[in-house]
Amino acid sequence: MKGWYGNKQKHSLASRGIKSKYQYKSSGKPKLAIGLPSYTKERIGHLSELAQGKEWIAELKMMNGDIIIDDIQISDTVDQSFLHWTTGDEETDVGYIHYHPAELIPEFSAQDFVLAINVHEMREHKDIHPYTLMGLVYPLGDKLEIVIYAINPKKGRKKDFEGKMLVESDMKETLDKMKASKELLELREVNERK
Repeated sequence: MKGWYGNKQKHSLASRGIKSKYQYKSSGKPKLAIGLPSYTKERIGHLSELAQGKEWIAELKMMNGDIIIDDIQISDTVDQSFLHWTTGDEETDVGYIHYHPAELIPEFSAQDFVLAINVHEMREHKDIHPYTLMGLVYPLGDKLEIVIYAINPKKGRKKDFEGKMLVESDMKETLDKMKASKELLELREVNERK
């Protein structure tokens, strides 16, 4: 079976995507990993340069077992970006990834969690892909850092984030509870070498 359900799978390089390797165990402690090849990091860097100091956001889609970046939107302002959702996305979307320029705090915001939960609620095939991915890219010195979480929120969790102007460090207690209950997984990057 291709994708991130079951045993380890190597994803082929997609022309506009993220090469990913996921591990998911349905019993015991969930374990997921993601690997980003150098060309994907270069593409993310290129998108960030094109945005010229503004946010960008894109869907992460599962297509034939591969996760690709799709529907890239560059914001008109520094602190706003909008995910482009169209009919059919609910069948293929597994999350989103976005860029915070240097002016923004390099952490997920409460609004980012609301977006991830909204995407999670709209997604189909959660029986096969139970977690929704949320990615953050931000500059650190002359490099770009990439952080990816997987979220499978309990019912009613959205109210912990709605209408709040907070970032991760302000929500540590809530996020720690979500990690303890396996609602939120921090994916570690796997550097695959040929």
